Amino acid sequence: MPPPSWHADTAGHADVVIQGHVVWGAAPDSPEQSDELSCVIADHYYAISTDWLDAKPATPATVSMEQAVAKAEALETISLPRVVVPYEGLYPGQPGYALHRRVVVSGTLKPSRRADRAADLRLAVAVTAYIGSLPRATSARGLVWIGAVGDMKPGSLTAALLAKPDGPALVFKRMLPIMLSQDLLAGNLETAVTSRGTEWPKTYRFRMRADALGPLMASGVDVVEIANNHVYDFSATGFADTISALKAAGMPFVGAGMSWDEAIRPFATELSGDHVSLWGLAAFPVERTGFSGLRDASVQRGLPGLLWADDQSLLHIAESMRESRIATSGHDLEIVSVHAGTEYAAGPDASQASLYHRLIDMGADVVLGHHPHVLQPLEWYQGPRHSGLIAYSLGNFVFAGMDDIPPARQTVLLSLGVLEGKVRAIRLFGGRLEGGTVDVQPDGAAERHLYAISRAWNGLPAVESP
Repeated sequence: MPPPSWHADTAGHADVVIQGHVVWGAAPDSPEQSDELSCVIADHYYAISTDWLDAKPATPATVSMEQAVAKAEALETISLPRVVVPYEGLYPGQPGYALHRRVVVSGTLKPSRRADRAADLRLAVAVTAYIGSLPRATSARGLVWIGAVGDMKPGSLTAALLAKPDGPALVFKRMLPIMLSQDLLAGNLETAVTSRGTEWPKTYRFRMRADALGPLMASGVDVVEIANNHVYDFSATGFADTISALKAAGMPFVGAGMSWDEAIRPFATELSGDHVSLWGLAAFPVERTGFSGLRDASVQRGLPGLLWADDQSLLHIAESMRESRIATSGHDLEIVSVHAGTEYAAGPDASQASLYHRLIDMGADVVLGHHPHVLQPLEWYQGPRHSGLIAYSLGNFVFAGMDDIPPARQTVLLSLGVLEGKVRAIRLFGGRLEGGTVDVQPDGAAERHLYAISRAWNGLPAVESP
């Protein structure tokens, strides 16, 4: 409230002018007007939205700022199945983003018409106190970006490149800055990390050098899922070495462990006020050689191993999600990463889809799939109790040996823009595998392919994709 001695007057006769105004545009680096006292009482990002599978998710260059403001809505009101459209190539929270609305209350002292300097000083103090008493808005929160990639097998070729001084750039090429720009990046580490152990009698057995983990982390990978069919390729010794190597490198992992408690424990972190939890699960089929993840390598058999997606695991994760939502007042994002499906299949099989739907029903916001080695559709699943985004398979990301299988060379880095526990933007960065490396695919073929198969899977007509 203003001081009781103040009374309203016309602007022409007032000694002090208090006014509120709306300011649109990128936030300045310094106070707006040095000759005014001001207070930002409301600070919000706005955005234009579209359907999540719109084939052209970008604001046309011809849309003026005035037109954009007329179309925009508060960022907090946009979430899947609608997503934020970038404006002038930028998203809320990125420097220079223009759809930023602030309400500013300012107090201006008119030039004194009196010789009473003491009175002027008292008036200045009163104006300062009044402006200072107004509730100041917290700075608007933009999107945090959670990235996910598919299968990573840093075998001998990739590991040797990673060991070089510029290893990350040699392996990930133009994907590297995209990886580093994510606030959190997760991927499936499809290998044991060991130089020892007895080989399982399988068709393919993968292992990597432990000294490649550091460069992998330097490339932007923050957490790996290891609930897959190759983490146990070198039996118990190789598995124990893998867990030890990950811990020694400081690389967080989910989906496996030396005990049930370790395997079921999620990776949990805070990103600019958002709580994110990630679990890992295995549900891959029995291999042609007879290797069964549940029977031969799961922690459920009472020995160290990977976490199988059985009822016990699912119920435990569901309860953890419920407790997390209570603790964070719903400002959390629950992600489950699953190794399941049929290798090289263009779409999910029935058991894969059923499991992923069940995970959403029990509270997951995002399900990230891998194992098929090729891209499979994205789905917005609206269940009876909960809805969420499913990526059935993100394909390979860095995986030597795929040069003769063109579909297995396509990849995407899926990047989700999150605020207050909800996905509000989706970006796809398409790439192509080249031996033991990966690079951006500038023609957009991977993104077009993923859009096309996702629209078909979600029952939408085919359209020209970006």
